[in-house]
Amino acid sequence: MSALTNESVPVFIISFNRVSYIREVIHALEGFGFQNLTIVDNASTYEPLLDYLDKSPHRVVRLSQNFGHLALWRSERFSKIIDHEKFILNDSDVAPAANCPVDITGMLDEVLERYPRHTKAGLSLRIDDLPDFYAFKDQVLAWEKPFWETKLPDGHYEAAIDTTFALYRPGIHCDEDRWWRSIRTAPPYSAVHLPWYQNTANITPEDAYYQRAVAGISSQWSITDPVLLKNQNTELQHQIAALKREIAALRGRVEPGASSWKRAAKTGLDTVGLLTLTQQIREKLRRMK
Repeated sequence: MSALTNESVPVFIISFNRVSYIREVIHALEGFGFQNLTIVDNASTYEPLLDYLDKSPHRVVRLSQNFGHLALWRSERFSKIIDHEKFILNDSDVAPAANCPVDITGMLDEVLERYPRHTKAGLSLRIDDLPDFYAFKDQVLAWEKPFWETKLPDGHYEAAIDTTFALYRPGIHCDEDRWWRSIRTAPPYSAVHLPWYQNTANITPEDAYYQRAVAGISSQWSITDPVLLKNQNTELQHQIAALKREIAALRGRVEPGASSWKRAAKTGLDTVGLLTLTQQIREKLRRMK
């Protein structure tokens, strides 16, 4: 049984110019018994969010600039924890589903111990209840579908995780290829991505402020407009870069074109945890043609 608990595990929530979602996320985490919460704010300027952070009972770290969704690494402010102990990282718009069992941290830790080649284990994202008034429902369903295709013997899924709710091993940097080696848990251990439940026909003042704030920024923040497609492209490019580096290494060991090349490539990619990723990328590229 894991010694890690919801009460003890360090949890980092990345914040930027939105208050409605993070308020809901923090409330949900408190309800699940998470206590060691740190809000990492990317130099936000939205006054309602700043007021909320001022009053928060949890630790708030205000960064001097926007480091984006990878602020935990890019800011170089948190190495004392992330280099030496397991931790949870979460976006400010992802919350455990209401029916998620309470033993989240212990379960994620057990999954990590079961799969030592993987660097993080996170909650799957619900897609079975997305409302029709969310304008990008079909795009989300198409994008998420491959993440449910590689089922493991214990029922969980080998699938990439960016910065949605996940438990990380210490000492893994976001620039390393192995950063993408991830497992998503099977329901009921799931989370909800709050923007996917928003009526996109009703743009709030907060929506408008946030979209102005991220205009022109390379971002993986989830918002209710076509930036979703740019997010997908950004993640895909990271994955392709990791794959290219691994293939380059394989070429130094096996002559391309030889009868054993395909078999050796599959074996090598599987060894480093990239075989499933390769297959997913190939399928995504096929759909994009």
